[in-house]
Amino acid sequence: MRRVFNVIDASAASRTARTKTATNQCIETIQSSWAQALRCDFGRTRDAMLCHLAETTQELAHQYPNDAKVLLWNGIVLTGYAKSLGGLCALQFQAHAKASFERAISLAPNDGAAYLYLGLLYDHAPAAPYGFGDESIAKSLLEQGLKLTMNSTEQLRRA
Repeated sequence: MRRVFNVIDASAASRTARTKTATNQCIETIQSSWAQALRCDFGRTRDAMLCHLAETTQELAHQYPNDAKVLLWNGIVLTGYAKSLGGLCALQFQAHAKASFERAISLAPNDGAAYLYLGLLYDHAPAAPYGFGDESIAKSLLEQGLKLTMNSTEQLRRA
C-alpha cells in the first residue's frame, strides 16, 4: 500500500516539476516576444505583435491562475498593449492589468516587481471617473516595490 502512495507522490511531484518547467519556458518566450515587439519600428506591426502577445498571456493567466510570474507578465503585456492603443480603448486593458498585478502581489508579496509595475500603472492611468489613476497610491506602491527590490538585492549580495 505504501508503495502505491509513494508512486502517486512521485508522479505528482514529477507533474509539478514539468508544469514549472513549461511555465518557465512560456515566460521566456513571452519575454523574448515582448522585447521583439518593443524593438519593432513599424506601428501597425508592433500593435499586432502586442495584440497577439496579450491574447497569449491572457490564456496563460487563465491556465495558471496561481503563478505569480505568469500574472506579472500578463500585467506587463496588457499595460504595454493598452499604451499602444491609447484613449478609451486602453481602459479595459489597464483594468485587467491592474487585477493581474494585484493577484501576483497576493501570491508573491515579497516580489517587488509587481509593486513597481502596479505603481507605474496607477501613475499613468487616468483618474476617476474614467480610470483608477492615483498619484498617492502610485507613490506608495513604487516606494514599497523599491524597498522590496533593494532588500532582495542586498540578500543576493550577502549570499
